[in-house]
Amino acid sequence: MSDYDGWTMGEMRDGTPIRWKVHPERIDRLSDHHRAILEEEASGRGMTLIEYAGWVGRMPRSELHVYRDRVRSGVGGPRLAEVYDAWLSARVAVTERQTLQQGWNPGEPDRWV
Repeated sequence: MSDYDGWTMGEMRDGTPIRWKVHPERIDRLSDHHRAILEEEASGRGMTLIEYAGWVGRMPRSELHVYRDRVRSGVGGPRLAEVYDAWLSARVAVTERQTLQQGWNPGEPDRWV
């Protein structure tokens, strides 16, 4: 579920509210090696690196796990393993995550941190 500020809302396994937002422009935080892999993949799809980074950042976890399972079983070969590794790095680089924490003192409102 998304809110009006572009955050996607969810819950951690313990029920703690969590939200995340994708900032594709943060792709500059990647290593040169991962950036080169993603640039090649983006080009093959007719996308810019920023567009591709946004797509990777918003990829549902269930879809990502399909690729993870292919890599683990060796079905995708070394190229899929490289791309998957670059995706994981990109997701960390472009995704901002916050959890809702209770106010630290009595009467303080809950806050996203």
